[in-house]
Amino acid sequence: MAFHFNISRTDLLRAIGAQQNITSKKGTLAILSNVLLKVEQNRIIFTGTDLEIGLKQTVPAEVFEEGVLTLPAKKLFEITRESASDTLSFVEKENNWVEISAGPARYKLAGMVSDEFPAFPEFNEETLVDMEGDVLGDLIDKTIFSIAHDKENMYSLTAGLLEKEEVDGKKYLKIISSDGHRLTIMSKEVDGATFDGLTLNPVTLIPRKGVQEMRKFCEENPTFKMGIEEKQAVLKSDESLLIVRLMEGEFPDYRGILNVISRDNIININRVRFLESLKRINLFTEDMFHAIKMEIQDNNLVLTSQNADFGSAKDEFEVGYAGDPLFLGFNCRYFIDTLQVMEGDIIQAAISSDESPCLITSPDDEGFLSIIMPMKL
Repeated sequence: MAFHFNISRTDLLRAIGAQQNITSKKGTLAILSNVLLKVEQNRIIFTGTDLEIGLKQTVPAEVFEEGVLTLPAKKLFEITRESASDTLSFVEKENNWVEISAGPARYKLAGMVSDEFPAFPEFNEETLVDMEGDVLGDLIDKTIFSIAHDKENMYSLTAGLLEKEEVDGKKYLKIISSDGHRLTIMSKEVDGATFDGLTLNPVTLIPRKGVQEMRKFCEENPTFKMGIEEKQAVLKSDESLLIVRLMEGEFPDYRGILNVISRDNIININRVRFLESLKRINLFTEDMFHAIKMEIQDNNLVLTSQNADFGSAKDEFEVGYAGDPLFLGFNCRYFIDTLQVMEGDIIQAAISSDESPCLITSPDDEGFLSIIMPMKL
């Protein structure tokens, strides 16, 4: 049956905008660049998938005729974004063409029948628990930057590791990420019902793109239901449903790394001052490795960088340190990424020797921990 409906531009833009990152992937199936429109009484259900991530959204609409069709997601988004009308009207014509009216503008958009569109994954409603968007969002914000990109050698590092942990009667949800050069951990306390009801796999690996979509979901939904099944993560609100296929594999033994790092030799550093200095010093690093030299002695930190084409940079400021002098090399970007997501005025950097990793924490950012590996200069 050919559909006919009117829909608010704001509602349509929000729904189709959320689909862009999912449907934009160049794949072997042409229909995956389309979004499925299921037009029902008083609502439209938009569905997009790349076979790894699926997003389904329900949007209110004034429906005259029901029907089902897929439309090019990118072009539909562009039409909606550029429209000057508060309401858009959709009328399905012959041969899967759709006429879209937006004020004085008229568009004809070629659709595809829904027969070849992949079936949306099933899930078990009983596995879902209540989740706060700001809790999961904070876990993601403070770890996603150190998830490895697809070009990294170790496949399992292109995902974030989701775990539960109980410490001294308190129950925590945590995400761990690493790209092989740095390790980041963020823990957040959750209530007992969420902790006990959320069943995780022995290794729960959420791919980087899935983590990104989960973060967007948190922004749109202050509270929602969440569940982890054997092969997928499920996030569900009243209007949206996100399903992310989990990765298989093992994650490095991060606990073993934590156990061997000394926390005795502590440097107290003003976070904002350190971040500002790093950004200035980074202007003169080599583009690939962003290498900088750190010299720490007598409550003083000196940062230097050198670029073969442009010159060099140097900055120094006061820190709190009473240990032996340290001469270190690090990737400047790793420190910048870490400090930008941290909270608090003072960070504590634990470095035991010139060749040791740097462990970064803050008394004002409970649950956050970052380890950055050194470089040989």
